[in-house]
Amino acid sequence: MRPRKRRAWLGGLLVAAASVVSGALALGEESRLSADYWRLPLPVQGEAPAHWPEIERTLAPEACGACHADQFADWRTSLHAKAFSPGLVGQLLAYSAEEAGECMNCHAPLAEQKSAFAAALGKGAGHRAEDQGLAASGNSCAGCHLRGHSRFGPPQRGTGAVGPGDASAPHGGAMRTADFERAEFCAACHQFPPDQAVNGKPLQNTVEEWRASPQAARGETCQSCHMPGRRHLWRGIHDPGMVAAGVTPRFSADRDAARFSVVNSGVGHAFPTYVTPKVLLRGVMLDEADRPISGSQAEVVIGRRVEQVDGNWVERSDTRLLPGASIELVLPWKGAQGARLWLEVAPDDFYDHEVYDGLLAALPKGSPAAQLIAEADRRARQGRFRLFETVLRPPPEPKN
Repeated sequence: MRPRKRRAWLGGLLVAAASVVSGALALGEESRLSADYWRLPLPVQGEAPAHWPEIERTLAPEACGACHADQFADWRTSLHAKAFSPGLVGQLLAYSAEEAGECMNCHAPLAEQKSAFAAALGKGAGHRAEDQGLAASGNSCAGCHLRGHSRFGPPQRGTGAVGPGDASAPHGGAMRTADFERAEFCAACHQFPPDQAVNGKPLQNTVEEWRASPQAARGETCQSCHMPGRRHLWRGIHDPGMVAAGVTPRFSADRDAARFSVVNSGVGHAFPTYVTPKVLLRGVMLDEADRPISGSQAEVVIGRRVEQVDGNWVERSDTRLLPGASIELVLPWKGAQGARLWLEVAPDDFYDHEVYDGLLAALPKGSPAAQLIAEADRRARQGRFRLFETVLRPPPEPKN
């Protein structure tokens, strides 16, 4: 698919999403966030107070890590820290400045990051992480916690206190608010608006899926699972441990077939929630030497498949599992002596097979953009993983 056709995917939907969340964090009591807190694009921070030391004036996440070492260490391992990835930058190099800015609203949301990337582009060095400055830090500390150089954060540990902190503290203290513990805080980037729906469902509908979940009814939020103990990890579909904890496999063998089912037992939204991953229940029959029998491979897909047709998004299928739902793969024995079964997860399947292939076909061979996309394609393939691999045997024939 041609790069220009990606604009509705990577830019316009993200910009429109900002209007959804701006009302969710409405003005209220003193400890609530402003209605404009998550209105994208974020405005410039402006000048920090002149009497602050440089470590408090900078927006670099490394400066935050000097005092918030645990949060910084977690963030560095997260996809938020890697949001300005080779795949994203490769696409940005193929887009106009306006389109690039739209994509950066979530991948590098600070206005200062957009300026840094524009400066690197002006020097012909936008493809080099070492020249991108603040942009290279992706979705970093300041994107969530700073507005106008004022700091914002969750209620105080232990006491649960909210409201403005001690103004004599470093960087003027912080405004503490329970909004940081609400699922709506994540909606600016993880919930697209209803008017961008495809077959009645936004391409990213995570917060609304959560609202209808048992987890929401129990008071569990996005942060409950993705930031346990306030850790800045944000593990998700790319993490085998997170996936294994969210779904339950069930294996059985009767006289007719081997059966493998998966239940969405712990994910508080559709599994998977976004359209980029593909999850497969896979199986192959085995002969008496446990060798795969040719032609016996079978699979069931969990995911949502969309395409662009004449510039419009079209949904081809949606087999995702809402909380509590299950799906099954059945493999008849037909004389086989066993069945090997597993769950295969391709977190970046859509990018791997649609976005990157189209860009590599369209971009000049060997160009910086093409090299970045090729690297992203390689990472996407390497990111696939297996879970729950099991061999089942047909039950013995009953004795006469």
